Amino acid sequence: MESIISRSIFSPATGFIQRGGFDFTCNPYVGCTFGCVYCYAMFLPQNRRPKSDWGKWVQAKSNAVELAKKQAHKIANKSVYISSVTDPYQPIERSLELTRGILQQLIPNQPRVLIQTRGPLIIRDIDLLPQFQHLKVNFSVPTDSEEVFRQLEPKAPTLEKRWEAIRLLRKANIRVGVCVTPTLPIENPKRFAEQILSIGPEVVVVQEFHDSNGGFGASTPEAARNSLRILSNTHFGQMALVKALDGNCNLREGEDGFYPP
Repeated sequence: MESIISRSIFSPATGFIQRGGFDFTCNPYVGCTFGCVYCYAMFLPQNRRPKSDWGKWVQAKSNAVELAKKQAHKIANKSVYISSVTDPYQPIERSLELTRGILQQLIPNQPRVLIQTRGPLIIRDIDLLPQFQHLKVNFSVPTDSEEVFRQLEPKAPTLEKRWEAIRLLRKANIRVGVCVTPTLPIENPKRFAEQILSIGPEVVVVQEFHDSNGGFGASTPEAARNSLRILSNTHFGQMALVKALDGNCNLREGEDGFYPP
């Protein structure tokens, strides 16, 4: 882990996040030690390290909370996406508490907050989340298959822990979206759909792998594509999952599913 000093902690939204209606993004970290092998963030210009090192490093914006204290008034009543190119609840957050500190600074200013994560650590902050008038947690659960999970998200939290966190968020009346993004091979579409629907999601998002033709932007490494082709020989079900969900929830595809609460 490295510490860096940042000039700002709230950046004007761009790309699909801006198109979705967000005003700002907030990234307490650069890089992510979850290291999902398909992650588009490794292609972005700020990540200058070799793609093969993705998941092996993270930079913490050590002055993130101080910046949030100074700048939070600028985003009062605006919409902010936490986080667009990192996971705000990756392991280092447990000790540094940058995301928690930022949320504490935001509460008096009441922006509309969307938290995007696959980290069950978010439950630590379940005391803060209800203090926002407009907040939603988008939880990433791209498959129901342990085999697929182990190959494509080997360092990320287990599927079981994610579902436990989702259930606790819903028990606390926190609005939750389930992001099956990118939609990886599905082992049991009917059972997976039932699991998703059982928590009463505000939105369910499905999405195929991205391809930016080798340029910067939302893309997926060839290694992940190769794994996907192999796994798809034994795990089907993407279309069956969509069919099982369609008409039973607020089902969105791709960037259409990412919007402010």
